[in-house]
Amino acid sequence: MKKLRATGPTIAEAIEKAKERFDLKDDEFEYTVIEKGSKGFFGLMAKEAVVEITIKNGFYKRKLEQFMNQVLSTYGDINVDVQYVGRKFSVELGGKDLGRLIGKHGKTLAALQHIATIYLNRLSDTKLSVIIDADEYRERRKKSLEQMVRQVIESVRSNRGKVVLDPMFAFERRVVHEIVKKYQDIRSYSIGVEPYRKVVIEYCPDKKDLLISDQNFKSSVCGS
Repeated sequence: MKKLRATGPTIAEAIEKAKERFDLKDDEFEYTVIEKGSKGFFGLMAKEAVVEITIKNGFYKRKLEQFMNQVLSTYGDINVDVQYVGRKFSVELGGKDLGRLIGKHGKTLAALQHIATIYLNRLSDTKLSVIIDADEYRERRKKSLEQMVRQVIESVRSNRGKVVLDPMFAFERRVVHEIVKKYQDIRSYSIGVEPYRKVVIEYCPDKKDLLISDQNFKSSVCGS
């Protein structure tokens, strides 16, 4: 996680300066002494103490909670629960009238996730990810997608053609690709740029053992 240095007449003062400057709590960082510091002779040639501060995940969790509560303050009584594993932070929102927070096809939720990710990464020098969910929307959306994709696959098989789906968020496209992988005569790939990136589901009787990913698909010719 992020590391920074602080100086002061003593180690304790250097740490306090870092806590005040970066709004750190005692359990949100670790430190290593780089230079103990010395007073010198008669006040001359004194050396300041230098400490290296390593910010822990607890700091980012608190900051993300504060940010979310501030952003959602106009939505009424919304509960914000932040958890993390490594560099992945998940935010679960609870409360009444969550439909406004989710928005049509999850667009409001996605926008909120986008700005939360930008905010958190401005505090860190390593990439952190943020996933926001409300009222288990992501799981419900996943089930809805699974049903829709299977219907599209049957249609594509019948017509021996392809279907271009509406623009989707990254997690939705991954769901589609995972489902399509299970079919020997169907493949999928993504086209376009964010936030209008779409998935194409295509009939492909000559499909080979290709790894088709959302990032590195190179050919749109079936079986090539």
